[in-house]
Amino acid sequence: MTTARPPVPISVDGPHGPIRLKWHKLRTRYDEAPFKPSNLALGWRLGASLEIDILATSDERFVVAHDPTLGPSTTGRGRVAEMSLAAMAGLLHRDRQGAGDPEAPLLPLGDLIAPLRAVRRAPGAGLQLDLVLPGGRSPSQLAIDTAAAAACGLEEAVIVGSYHLKEARRLVAAMPGARLGYDPTRAASRDSVLGRDPERLFRHLERRRDGLAVAYLRFDIVVAAEVRRVPLVARLLELGIETDAWTINPGRGVSDAILRTLVESKVRQLTTDAPSEIARRIAGLFRT
Repeated sequence: MTTARPPVPISVDGPHGPIRLKWHKLRTRYDEAPFKPSNLALGWRLGASLEIDILATSDERFVVAHDPTLGPSTTGRGRVAEMSLAAMAGLLHRDRQGAGDPEAPLLPLGDLIAPLRAVRRAPGAGLQLDLVLPGGRSPSQLAIDTAAAAACGLEEAVIVGSYHLKEARRLVAAMPGARLGYDPTRAASRDSVLGRDPERLFRHLERRRDGLAVAYLRFDIVVAAEVRRVPLVARLLELGIETDAWTINPGRGVSDAILRTLVESKVRQLTTDAPSEIARRIAGLFRT
């Protein structure tokens, strides 16, 4: 008896075991609109790793959106931080052709994830809340408390990730059972050596390892470390920190050689907007 393959891949086998394919912005296809509730429910049922971005509004709530400004990625205009949830009602996320998608409404965090409580969660299903803080502005305690209430009962499936580790820790502390992720890209933008020197980056992460479950690293940083024969990913794994390499999508920027290097580096997760194509390409590299 064979097990049916999921309609959208959630992982792919590599030489060191399965590698999760995180659905970036909940996308299952490169050209579709982000943050579709139907994709969230599908991934929850399949056991997928799922990612949504959250930003604080003027009334100290979190809305699910990727950018600090509503345009051009949604049908709205204006800065999220200067608008209330009510002012965003009825807006849609746009697909890659620029069309607003009625199946991808702009929603508060609570409204998007509340239906998950009625959906059977498959083993392995996880939801990353990517905490976006334009200008490094800290969310209020009200916003933190509201987000924690929205995730109540789902915490064991939640991982909070951000460029801003201190604020991510605040949100994790409000969600007992949630895990912590950190992306050092912002720190590297202020310290150019950090992004070029894998040894220095390792030490940066090692100093911040308390409670840290996942390091989100740009895929080119992982590849550069491997080329220099610095096993950054493997050394982080020894500290108990898994690596998510982002963002792996079809195109000339992601060659088969890059995919092979990433997989052989022992990354545990790849962020992608095109899980089917990336899974197919990786499987082809290691097919015997």
